Amino acid sequence: MLVEVLFLKTSKKSRYKREAGFDEHRTREKTKSSKPSIEKKIKEKEKKLPGTFYPVLSAVFLVIIITLVIILLLRNTSLATNQVVSDNKVKVEFYVMSQCPYGTQVEDAFYPVLEQMGDVIDFNLDYIVTEPSPGQFQSLHGEKEVKGDIVQLCAKKYYPENYVYMKFIVCQNKDRANVDTNWVGCAKENNMDVEKLRSCLEGDEGKMLLRESMQRTQAMGATASPTMYFNDALYKGRRDSLSFQRAVCQHVEHEACKEIPECVTDADCTAEKGMIGVCNNAGQPDAYCTYKEPVSVEYIILTSADCKGAACDTTRIVEVTQQLFLGAKPRPVDASSEEGKQLIEEYNIQVVPAYIFDKSLEETKSWKENPDLRTAFEKTGDKYKLRDAVTGATYFVNEEARIAYYDAIGVTLGDNKPQIDFFVMSYCPFGNQAEQAIEPVYQLLKDKAEFKPHYVIYSNYRGGGPNYCINDDKLCSMHGIQELHQDIREACVLKYDGIANWFKFALAMNTECNSGNADSCWEPVAESLGLDTDRIKQCEEEEAVELMTADKQLGDKLKVRGSPTVFIDGELYSGPRTPEAYKQALCKAFDEPPEECNTTLEGSTEAQPQGNC
Repeated sequence: MLVEVLFLKTSKKSRYKREAGFDEHRTREKTKSSKPSIEKKIKEKEKKLPGTFYPVLSAVFLVIIITLVIILLLRNTSLATNQVVSDNKVKVEFYVMSQCPYGTQVEDAFYPVLEQMGDVIDFNLDYIVTEPSPGQFQSLHGEKEVKGDIVQLCAKKYYPENYVYMKFIVCQNKDRANVDTNWVGCAKENNMDVEKLRSCLEGDEGKMLLRESMQRTQAMGATASPTMYFNDALYKGRRDSLSFQRAVCQHVEHEACKEIPECVTDADCTAEKGMIGVCNNAGQPDAYCTYKEPVSVEYIILTSADCKGAACDTTRIVEVTQQLFLGAKPRPVDASSEEGKQLIEEYNIQVVPAYIFDKSLEETKSWKENPDLRTAFEKTGDKYKLRDAVTGATYFVNEEARIAYYDAIGVTLGDNKPQIDFFVMSYCPFGNQAEQAIEPVYQLLKDKAEFKPHYVIYSNYRGGGPNYCINDDKLCSMHGIQELHQDIREACVLKYDGIANWFKFALAMNTECNSGNADSCWEPVAESLGLDTDRIKQCEEEEAVELMTADKQLGDKLKVRGSPTVFIDGELYSGPRTPEAYKQALCKAFDEPPEECNTTLEGSTEAQPQGNC
């Protein structure tokens, strides 16, 4: 969700945006073209702070820091393949979700390239979904997206000539929230047979097409939208038409390849390493790069020799900082040193690693041009400190803060009864995957451990409104209002019928119902399990706000941003989503592991995508 928010914030500033791992693409020499150029057509556990999102460097860090690197500064562009000119067509593969803004972005950007260079491109489009039960598909953005995927595959099957189906998809993308219904108008606009598409969408043919597409996607291991390949090489370049054109021109000779400007943004200017490149006459035939020295920025990395594990590894933040601020100069300081103790007291530091920057940060190009970047820092005196929520810092250097934190999240250490908190959405396929893997662990350990499911709740999701939210838009769920209602019903079962019945109800609902019909589907499922449906209804009516508010407050405290997010004794779990892996992690948290921990659990969910909602 945060990625989508940042996308909306930055889309007006730049056409060059994507997720972590973004590489730019080098340009070719330009000459006159017979067709308009693309750019003209587009422009140690006790001291750890549990709950931080380190394995992905925290959602905030990925969104604010790395995304800005992607958009603006990452240098040394490449397509992760050699520049080979071939007489054959360039094979291009996109794996997307029909309602994902990043997926629609690349489709819209690539279509002009297909229009201009389609004769030398072999393009294929597939979709990221799961099929938890035969004929029942799940996708990140819900049932509407599944229908959008299917109708686009139907269009692809019946209208492949000259990529007419892509023109249809670009039409749908103008209103991606309604891909399940806007296809009729887009079909008419492109002279397609509406009834033929309808029959495909609503019948077994559409399901077969989506299943085959899903299998191709899973064979490629694509779990993020978009995932793109050019001639079997993973594409990591910018996501605009000009960059896609450059990628195609790496492999073929074509008239359209002869007129490409030297630079379109400053990010194209990378020839002089360690220098700040500036694109002059951006996007014009006479565009050229100039270079200047970066501002020198000294900063302290405060850490501890006792701080171990991934959460204490400063390498990645240092690398990203260097990319953002080319003149950055780090200096390590140990928390146990006299200088370290002084810094802890002066800046009220509770956890490390901590990163403290000189005021010269204000003079850098990145700082001046990107207000979103500034929100990752807090000003302390005349210095700037990266926020703990951004760095994922976990190692306490303040004992009182450590004790207070464990108490706030309800974890009791030393009771030989570890606690597993798992945050899900009732119709996130990845959350369902985690639930199915944790259930055998519960059956093995029962009350020897605490099993506590929670729900991922947002405020004002997608602008709020009754399609996603209750309580004045303060409590919302990603996959719509029926998912939120199901979250509430499951929370009611947990409260009044216990964890054993919660697992039965949640797992049954995963297979029997979906986010589009849960409100009408749940009652027969509950009755089949012997649950008191009247009590569930009363709880849903009277206690919904209280139950979901409690989950939201805990999720906010633990920095939860997606489903599934799992904590064991308050520490974020980032291992495989298999029964045995969850069991091993939980058993390690015992002071004295019970005999059941010697049992090896069967069953694996590793074959399914390891993504998050």
